[in-house]
Amino acid sequence: MIDGITIASDEQTDPSHKFGRSRPLLEILVAFLPILVLGITGTILGTDTFLGGLIVTTGYILSVLIATAILKFRGSSWREIGLARPRSWKRTVLLGLGLLLCLVVMNITLQVIALNLPGAEVSPIDQSRFNLLEGNLVIFLFFVLLAWTTIVFTEEMFYRAFLITQLQEIAPTSKLGKVIVLLTSSLIFGLVHWVEGPLGVMNTFAMGLILGAVYLRSGRNLWITIISHALANTIRFTILFFGMA
Repeated sequence: MIDGITIASDEQTDPSHKFGRSRPLLEILVAFLPILVLGITGTILGTDTFLGGLIVTTGYILSVLIATAILKFRGSSWREIGLARPRSWKRTVLLGLGLLLCLVVMNITLQVIALNLPGAEVSPIDQSRFNLLEGNLVIFLFFVLLAWTTIVFTEEMFYRAFLITQLQEIAPTSKLGKVIVLLTSSLIFGLVHWVEGPLGVMNTFAMGLILGAVYLRSGRNLWITIISHALANTIRFTILFFGMA
């Protein structure tokens, strides 16, 4: 009887009991809201404009701040789900470079196949939102700075560390459950890049699959995906700067 009273008391004081298994999903929706709302707003204003891009970036920053609050409320932190100091920075960097090679090969292969499908008319990835980059050194350096700070960190922290961790609390613990989590997080990552067109969504989805798989396989070492993602964006911005896209 005493045990029963104790359990009942714990359930009443435990905030997670009220929502049960739906809590992680609710937290995802709350954290994702700024990305969605400000992303749509920035797109309407024009992602190829400074204001539009700033609004989209602000959405990601706000989402990460909300996710930070959620993790803190749960007694967790970004260190626990990916940003802890790696045992070996050398190994982490090397793995990041190897992952970059995989991303480059995937990107080229996917585009070659998609653009050469018999009887199919597939448009190239729409990169018009980066038109300001071509030949503009100041804008190029600014985008590279963003690539190594807000762009990559917020995307990796949200779509890999936070989203995957939250989805794992909902999905079954089986191998199938892990596959579903990886597919779902990658699909969301791809869809938010809809401004790049169908091929852009497919490319980002595939990128999410690779980054997510490495994140989980590495024991949640987010630094590996951050390094490779930042380098991939730097290469992309360099190509656009020289007008070779």
